[in-house]
Amino acid sequence: MNIVLDKFTDNPIIDELVCQRSHLHKIKSLRASCTLWRKSFVEINHDGGKLDHMKFDREGFVTDWAEATVILQTLTDIKLMAEFDYRPPADKDILIAKVLHARDQCIEECQTMFDSGFYQVYFNQFGHNCKGLPGETLKNIQAAREALKI
Repeated sequence: MNIVLDKFTDNPIIDELVCQRSHLHKIKSLRASCTLWRKSFVEINHDGGKLDHMKFDREGFVTDWAEATVILQTLTDIKLMAEFDYRPPADKDILIAKVLHARDQCIEECQTMFDSGFYQVYFNQFGHNCKGLPGETLKNIQAAREALKI
């Protein structure tokens, strides 16, 4: 959910994901790597096989990945893989509640776009990787796709 992810851009991984044009295409997976001798990175694997990379400083990367994982698992169907061990954030349940609250607010805000016929804008707010959306929202997304011939 692009519009909700935008609310969590204080996390550098989420920020880079939102800023990249990656959200315009379905993402199959994200693979994180944190090696000793080079910058940490996240590899984005798109449907169709296209790969993108995002590089990050090593400092704080594991913590940022742990937080981003909770956010992305809550909102998307993207497969997440890490080549290192990490612990979930201590406030995982609070973070999930914040993400779900932001999702519900965004769904409500986006309804006006759909009702006004701004189907492309509406669809762009959700993107291709949403999960856990209410039935009415799924119907609206499908109607927007049909109107846009996506």
